[in-house]
Amino acid sequence: YNLTNPLLFTGVLVGCISCWIIGYIYSIGFPVYGEVNATPLWNTLCLILTNKTVAYLIGLTLTFGGAFLLHRANYALMLIREKTLLPFLLYSLFISTNPDFLPLKSTSLGVFCLILALYELFMSYHHDTQDKAFNAAFMIGVGSLLWIHILWFLPLFWYGMYKFRSFSLKSFMASILGVLVVYWLVLGWCIWTKDFTPFSVPFSALIKIQPLALQDVTIVEWADIVYVILLTILSAINIITHEYEDNVRTRQFLSFLTVFAFWAFVLYFLYGQATSEEFLEIACIPTSVLIAHFFTVVRNKTVFWLFHFTWIYCFSLLFIRIWNS
Repeated sequence: YNLTNPLLFTGVLVGCISCWIIGYIYSIGFPVYGEVNATPLWNTLCLILTNKTVAYLIGLTLTFGGAFLLHRANYALMLIREKTLLPFLLYSLFISTNPDFLPLKSTSLGVFCLILALYELFMSYHHDTQDKAFNAAFMIGVGSLLWIHILWFLPLFWYGMYKFRSFSLKSFMASILGVLVVYWLVLGWCIWTKDFTPFSVPFSALIKIQPLALQDVTIVEWADIVYVILLTILSAINIITHEYEDNVRTRQFLSFLTVFAFWAFVLYFLYGQATSEEFLEIACIPTSVLIAHFFTVVRNKTVFWLFHFTWIYCFSLLFIRIWNS
């Protein structure tokens, strides 16, 4: 019941690319619109991206680029004790089969920033390194220029620093400095242009909580969200019940990714009226690794067919949502 079959990987990957082709034909998510509470930089990019082909090519590149970064982070940090391409495959599957992510969202580039910040955080394991804390916070600050709500993951990284025994007053101040450097440059630009909307508009949206209303989500969307949450819970339970099969470092990394996933889902429900799709896209980072870990280490007939049901289920939901629209 090994899922490392190259034919299976190629088939699902071709299916993901086909989803992008179908989205391009039906112009799903295009034109890319800015919003009143979005950052000025993202709204400016939306005005520039008037060509559908260019927008879809950029979105496709960012999706598979993010999947590759996640795969390299998994390989370098040995989050899964066996060599596997499932994190790459599952991330591509989750992004490509959700029409809300096509072709571009403000988090499409923020995913890169969070994965790089996550790598810096994990590399600081048991080391009080201020440069790692600065680099991680700096990447989060850069991502916030396009999507301000990414700053809500900075406290999560402080928790990770504490969990990995790399938290100290110096590393904490270094992380604060990493974000301040980004916004010090933004402040300089605001003074130069005499326009302070890059501060006032995004930060007013950051503190404006609008809980998700159940009627705003369709049954098909709930089916997608609930299924991924259930798979994540199943993966977390497997990690907890078989924690001694991995070394201490890997267990702590996977434990942090579990908290990361559920923190993203909590923020999704808190900001459901404003920026729900973006939090779901961020949640694809930890869930892809956790679910890939489950499908890799648990080998039996039930899990084998559960994986096949998963990719068929995701593709089916996409076509149902396209048909309903």
